[in-house]
Amino acid sequence: MAEGGEINEQSSVDGDRSCSLDSLVLECPICLEQLRHPKSLPCLHSFCEECLGRYIAKELSGKMASASSFCCPVCRRVTEPVNKSEGKESWAEQFPTNNLAVEMIKHLQNIEKSITCKPCEKKGNANVPAKFWCKLANTYFCAACKNSVHDLFHEECEPENVTELKKSVIIQREMSITGCGKHNEKLEYYCEDHQLLGCSKCIIVDHRKCEVVTSADDFREKLRNSSEFGNLLEELLKFKDSMETFIKDVDEQLLSITQYHDSGLKSLSDLRKKVNERLDTLQEELTVKLITYFKEEKENLDISRKKCERLMFAMQNTLTSSKAVDLMDDTVGTICLFQRGQAEVESCKVLIQEFRKSSRSTSLLHEYDPDILAVDTKTSLSMGKIVVHQQERKLPSTACGTPLSERQLKRTGKFNIKLPSDKNDCSLLSIVFMSGGRIVVGDNGNRKMKLFTETGDFRCDMKLKGETRDLCQIDDNSVAVILKTVKTILVVNVADSTLTVKTNIKIPNLDEDELCYGITYNNKNNSFVVGTKKSLISVPRFGGEPTKLHTIESKCFHIASDKQNGHVFASIDVFTPGKVAVIRLCDGTPTDTLKVGILKDPAGIDVDREGNVYVCDWASGNIIQMSGEGTNVRELLTSSDQIVRPRAISIWDDTIVITSGSSSQRNVIHVFQLIEQDRNI
Repeated sequence: MAEGGEINEQSSVDGDRSCSLDSLVLECPICLEQLRHPKSLPCLHSFCEECLGRYIAKELSGKMASASSFCCPVCRRVTEPVNKSEGKESWAEQFPTNNLAVEMIKHLQNIEKSITCKPCEKKGNANVPAKFWCKLANTYFCAACKNSVHDLFHEECEPENVTELKKSVIIQREMSITGCGKHNEKLEYYCEDHQLLGCSKCIIVDHRKCEVVTSADDFREKLRNSSEFGNLLEELLKFKDSMETFIKDVDEQLLSITQYHDSGLKSLSDLRKKVNERLDTLQEELTVKLITYFKEEKENLDISRKKCERLMFAMQNTLTSSKAVDLMDDTVGTICLFQRGQAEVESCKVLIQEFRKSSRSTSLLHEYDPDILAVDTKTSLSMGKIVVHQQERKLPSTACGTPLSERQLKRTGKFNIKLPSDKNDCSLLSIVFMSGGRIVVGDNGNRKMKLFTETGDFRCDMKLKGETRDLCQIDDNSVAVILKTVKTILVVNVADSTLTVKTNIKIPNLDEDELCYGITYNNKNNSFVVGTKKSLISVPRFGGEPTKLHTIESKCFHIASDKQNGHVFASIDVFTPGKVAVIRLCDGTPTDTLKVGILKDPAGIDVDREGNVYVCDWASGNIIQMSGEGTNVRELLTSSDQIVRPRAISIWDDTIVITSGSSSQRNVIHVFQLIEQDRNI
């Protein structure tokens, strides 16, 4: 049974192959559909004319225009067109039409009709199916006519049973034309020089000068009697087996890649689940941190509130007791009340001073790299981080004694910041005074940022790759520096003794001559404001397209921001009387705040905790203080205070630091303090 099963299975395979071979005769190897306008190449492989034309165009695309041949899509034989002078788009139509295929297609369309017996047709019965075909008579017979007609005249001829023949064989026997695509005649000759079949006209026209031209029958006999034909059949068998091996190998690869495909889809699904689980964990961790930070800040604020409440209630009780009628007759009670009131006032001053030194505006932000949302990002997937930003907080002026706008300026010291490693004198174009007495300066002369203490102790420096201009504070732990020509913002982390670059933000789409000078950070909309030679622009905190805020008449070297209300102040490099010297931006809307007058050539600018604006006057050597609206302008320093060409200024609490652009003072930082008027100056 097993053997019979194997034989039946093999027979089925052979039958399928026979049908497949029949169909391949009329199938285009390129589009795998039935041939349309079939064209035969010299290697006898046929293709649709349209498919062959597209193939030739694609095969020769990118090659030299002088290319004069192409490879057969099936056997890769180098093939030349009939006429190379014509355009490559017409090469396909130059090849001869495969008339055999054309006729086979025509007959195939009617192949479902039964082949009828010719003798019966002559007798008037045209629908009798034929069963046999006689090669000698080239006639079909039914079983009855075979016995009564054929066998009487052709006793030695054994006709073939046509029911066992393939359709292609039957079609070829019925066809009267056997092939010349040029002259519509029978292919009867073979040119061994060109290895081509041709009709009599082909031989006369194209092969009359060839040395070896024989009849097709003679060449067929020559092939049969030589070993060449047998060797070819053996090679064909060998390479057919090779192709079967390759097909099997491709099938195995297809199976393998399908398995990888299914495995990859499953892996993606599993990874998505794991990523979701990991993100859930990260979110939970960040949530815990956020809640922890919030509780710590809330606890500190609650403690401060309770201190104020206890002291307030104590002073209220003292005030109430002072109104008692019988207290005036109580000598001891009056003295004790007076002493208690004195102690409470002193405690209040100490507490206010403590708040002035330690009061901070704390913001809890969830920060993440926006690039993780981009489709083509290379940024690692992350939930970001919780960042605590602490900034100097403006206390109510009634709680701080004399307002800063009414205090006097007193020099408290100065120090030299030129280092032994500096090759040039310093050029201190920018300065930031931070909490904890940290002073960050931009030294353009040596292309450095430097960190000092309030008393002049050097902590560290950091090399910069570009011309430095303005500096600004972002929060208690970081500053930003603008690089003029490379149009880049560097965000730098400031510790007690280190400076570290955190972010490098390139400002895109600026005109080539639009260099960058001033910079400040607007905490209200989480963006930088940058001054150029002709405009004020806004740049997102983590980079992106800049937005133009205002057009200016001259360069903007310095910008400052009021952290309480988000107002931005820009000093404009002008010295013509009546021209705008300071501009204020409120929610992006510009206002001319101060014009050239008492201020002759504005330079550095900063804002204190009460909203007062301080501006350096490069030309006159003045330092002016004004309210945020540009009113109440007063001179804090004049040229008699011996600061020549004040350039940059920064204020923290009641202490001010100033740099100079003078050649005699360019390495020095001057330190001043705003003091109460009743102190000795």
